[in-house]
Parts: sequence; C-alpha cells; structure tokens
Amino acid sequence: MRALLVIVLLAATAEARGLPQGGGWLHYELSGAHALDDDTATPRELVLAGVKLHGLVGGRYVAYHAGLDLAAGATIQDAGFAYDVSLFPVGGALRLGASGFLAVGFGIGANGATGTLDDALAFPLDVTLEVGGGAVRLLAHGRGTFLFNADSRQGGARTLGGFDELEAMAGVRIGRSKDQFGFTSSTGYFVGVNYRELLDTRMVGLVIGYAIAGGSLRKPRHVVDL
Repeated sequence: MRALLVIVLLAATAEARGLPQGGGWLHYELSGAHALDDDTATPRELVLAGVKLHGLVGGRYVAYHAGLDLAAGATIQDAGFAYDVSLFPVGGALRLGASGFLAVGFGIGANGATGTLDDALAFPLDVTLEVGGGAVRLLAHGRGTFLFNADSRQGGARTLGGFDELEAMAGVRIGRSKDQFGFTSSTGYFVGVNYRELLDTRMVGLVIGYAIAGGSLRKPRHVVDL
C-alpha cells in the first residue's frame, strides 16, 4: 500500500512540474479454478491468493511499465502448496482515455505446486487492459508463460502452442473514482472469470479482489488547466 502511495505522489508531483507522467495500481486477488477435462487431469483445482503492484512512468501516450506479482495457495484435491512469483522489469504501456491503459510486460519468476506441478523457472509475457472511469471499470488480463527446468510441464498450453502455460481473466470493478488537479484516483471491488491452460488441462473459475489505482490524468488536448 505504501509503495502505491509513493508512485501516486510522484505522479502528481510530475504532473505539477511538467515532468514525465505516470501512475500505478495495486490489486488484491483471490482466484479459484477447476479442471474442465476428465478426472485424470492434474491438478483438478487450484486456489491462489495474492497481490499485484505495477507502475507506469512516461509521456502523454506511451509509458514505461514495471511490476511485481506475488501469489500463494494450494491444489485442493491433492492438498499441495502452490505459489507463483513474477517480476516484470521490462515493459511498456499505451495510455487510453483519461485514465485507462494497455500495458505489456516481460518478466522472470518461478511457480509450482507440491505433488502436482514441478517447480519451474518462468518467463511470462503479461498483458493488462483497464478502461472506464467513474463507478464502473473494465479489467482484462492475459499471460503466456515459457517454463524451464520442468520438462513435464512444457508444451502444456493448447490454444497457443508456443507457450507452456496460458492464463486469462476478464472482470468488472465497481467502486468510486475522483479526478482533481490533473490527478486521478480510484478504488473498488472487482469480480471476474479466469481461464488457465497447463499440463494439457483447461481450467475455469472465478476471481474476486480489491483494486487501488492512481496517477496523473491524461486529459484530452482541448482541456486547458486554469
């Protein structure tokens, strides 16, 4: 939470001084997924709780993007501890509308689950889209992951064969937002549907969470501050 506040304050200061603009978002998430395929699929259920902290800094339309995702949970049927950690030091973002964005990041991390998913070194390609303001905001997320040091998990994605695992989420956030002095901030709860492909298994489920976002407001060119 403090890290996000620092990002937001820096963005507001940058807006006031004419420096590069930016912002950030913090998501607390709880997701659960169940296998759609036959009973021999492993794992059958996967539950993860975690946090995502990301930031943007740059110009009016294009920005540099970096982030950190942390999650831990379990594979329910097999009672195995599960984890997923990713750092995104390289990325970019296209700012949309007043406060929306399309962000892409390439990172490094690790994930696995005892008894079902061998520990693996992960290189994820991550895409995040957020649009809308006021009380309703649309959220979408997709990730394709290349895995190493885990031969049993490679080639487990069906839809896009170049990746070893796939993940996608689409949801709606209901909350409140405020735009003032060239700065935007918003908070609210969100709910969505998530989809995974791993080990040649398709999984679908729900995700719920709480989101905090803020940063410099990308105003249309015809708007002039007085």
